[in-house]
Amino acid sequence: MTRVDRLMAYLVMFQSRDLIRAQDLAERFEISERTVYRDIDALCQVGVPLYGVAGEGYRLMDGYYLPPVTFSPEEARALALALSMFMGFSVDGVTSKSAESARDKIQSILPNRQKQEIEALTAVLHFYALPKPQIDFDDQKLLIIQQAIHQNQPLDITYHSLKGNTQTQRVIEPIELAMINHTWILTAYCRLREDVRNFNLARIDQYQTIEETFTPRKANWLSNKEEEFDIVVRFDHEAVRWVRERQHTSFIREQAPTVEGVVMIYRVPSWGVVAPWLLGWGDQMTLLAPPRLRKRLLQMGRRIVEKHAD
Repeated sequence: MTRVDRLMAYLVMFQSRDLIRAQDLAERFEISERTVYRDIDALCQVGVPLYGVAGEGYRLMDGYYLPPVTFSPEEARALALALSMFMGFSVDGVTSKSAESARDKIQSILPNRQKQEIEALTAVLHFYALPKPQIDFDDQKLLIIQQAIHQNQPLDITYHSLKGNTQTQRVIEPIELAMINHTWILTAYCRLREDVRNFNLARIDQYQTIEETFTPRKANWLSNKEEEFDIVVRFDHEAVRWVRERQHTSFIREQAPTVEGVVMIYRVPSWGVVAPWLLGWGDQMTLLAPPRLRKRLLQMGRRIVEKHAD
């Protein structure tokens, strides 16, 4: 990246963010902080009203607007594809319509050649969520939790546990949301467990914001590894291709093929996360470990036989 390109990228970032640290710019563009300071000085010399906030970073003076942004062909294509994918995977609503409006605005400022290329691309390339349900970005629960995260407000929730099929009342401090294989996972500090936990939004039955604030914590959806354990499964050779094609999200690795089949390892927080998927493979699957789950699987098989016996 040339220095001119880097300075233009600075302007875009300052237009879109309230405050940016020199350290963040150095990491983003893989340069030294000294180079960042020289770049900031160069922008100020050409009239860009940037000012520093001691100990916090730089910001653009209120009321100052940059000229319209131009996109390279690669950037325009990436934006068009991203917005088309978003609309294809999301439920029709306010957010989806806003994405469509944004795509139209982007296309309206492109040169004719780029516009024609994008129109040709979006005419033949489509995105569908089938067979999985589309994502509702306007869901009330999702919006309230997003607001609670933004405002550092705790939530009082009733959570439907996968273990034992029971409900618990908890007060949590929401940290972040992640979409994992079409499932929203909320990472939060649970005051009941006094630790960071991951919550499936679909299992939050009731929720309300508490009128107080908390000091935000840092965590991510990969937390709580101490609660997980490995499940070892062998699949018959006839099923391996289809297992790989419809692989479970908890998959870790597979071992070298043997005469009996291919062994695959899954890491899960509970048996219920993977049990329905495993049972779907019927007699083409053999659960090897852990032993306690082999016993549970045998009990489930017996109950299935009893329910279907004449």
